[in-house]
Amino acid sequence: MVDQAQRLRTIVGNKSGARVLAVTSGKGGVGKTNTSVNLAIALAAQGKRVILMDADLGLANVEVLLGLSSLHNLEHVIEGEKSISEILVKGPGGISIVPGSSGLAQIADLTGAGRQNLLGGLQELQSQSDFIILDTMAGIGRNAVAFALAADEVLLITTPEHPAIVDAYAMLKTLYANRPETVVRLIVNMVPNPALAQAVATKLSGVSQRYLGRNLSCLGYLARDTHVSQAVMQSKPFMLAYPHAPVSKCMHEIASRILQQQPATAANKEGFFRRVAQSFGLKGGA
Repeated sequence: MVDQAQRLRTIVGNKSGARVLAVTSGKGGVGKTNTSVNLAIALAAQGKRVILMDADLGLANVEVLLGLSSLHNLEHVIEGEKSISEILVKGPGGISIVPGSSGLAQIADLTGAGRQNLLGGLQELQSQSDFIILDTMAGIGRNAVAFALAADEVLLITTPEHPAIVDAYAMLKTLYANRPETVVRLIVNMVPNPALAQAVATKLSGVSQRYLGRNLSCLGYLARDTHVSQAVMQSKPFMLAYPHAPVSKCMHEIASRILQQQPATAANKEGFFRRVAQSFGLKGGA
């Protein structure tokens, strides 16, 4: 029988060129899942292979937003009943979706086989995509932080409201405390004008620099736009329902900036699989 520990080391040691982006927030209600879905579509529109993984535990917010209902999800992969390819759902705009599962809540307590199935599934995702977007839970709970820490880059979503900014800083502080080299970029959502978005970004970056010793770059902003709620009512992404709306133009700009940025290289990152294992207490060398 093949030694499970050796196989786990092989899995977590591999490095793939796929770029993993975790979309997270300090609190709920700031448009995190909507941003994840529409960003995935915006990247796919520019010719990229994009897989969107619902890492928001058992809430399945991605499928709810899109009006989808899957028979199988990530829990079936963990249990060894399905491969990751078998649970992939074809989403709108040319993206693929990995349905979420309440099984993720127990990820730290998985058996050796369950861990291997999960990490092997993630490896398979990276081999067939240019981008993996993780729609994490909101807040600084263990699972949300773990997935964010495992990603190559974190996209931190906030709105101009004071509670959202305070909670965004709490998430930022938690990420840097656990992994100082974490790459975090801010997206300011639901703003009436670019000036307010810049003010929010400047405030958060200033506080981050002063108290955490880290500069926070702003990836862009999403305009407050009634087309967003209209698209939600139709169970459609606003990028497809209203491609010429102000918010869609903003999302295209954010996607273009992501593509223009130099991704982390294998030389200066541990790799997604190893960070997943470490973030959830699954020792890569066990």
